[in-house]
Amino acid sequence: MVRMNAMNRGSKLILLALAMAVLSFFFTWVDAGILSQNGFQQQGYIFLVFFMYPVFQVIRRGSIRLFTGYGSAIGGSVSIIAYMISRTGNMLGERVNMASTGMYIFLISTFLLIAGVYLSRKEDVTSSVADASPLSK
Repeated sequence: MVRMNAMNRGSKLILLALAMAVLSFFFTWVDAGILSQNGFQQQGYIFLVFFMYPVFQVIRRGSIRLFTGYGSAIGGSVSIIAYMISRTGNMLGERVNMASTGMYIFLISTFLLIAGVYLSRKEDVTSSVADASPLSK
């Protein structure tokens, strides 16, 4: 089990982003007035694939690789934005975006994931430099 005291700020932010993403599924993702669907009904859990690598590395206490970490986090943001844009439709002759609260919460969680990957990588580099210093021994 991962202890919260032993984790750096980036790792905590990554886990917070995951919790926020999962919480977003309980909110409305699509709202078309008379019809609304939550994240489970919209199969939003598929987007959790972008959280897998950073969360796995946090649980494993491994360092996050540059391209894999940022690729995963930025891929999640781009994918949810594209999904939000795809929820645009015509309603009574008006062009309307039906994305609702849950999707925006998920989008914010992907931004937190990016920040968590950044902080985690930064803290990993800082700790590895401190460990290599002859003064730290």
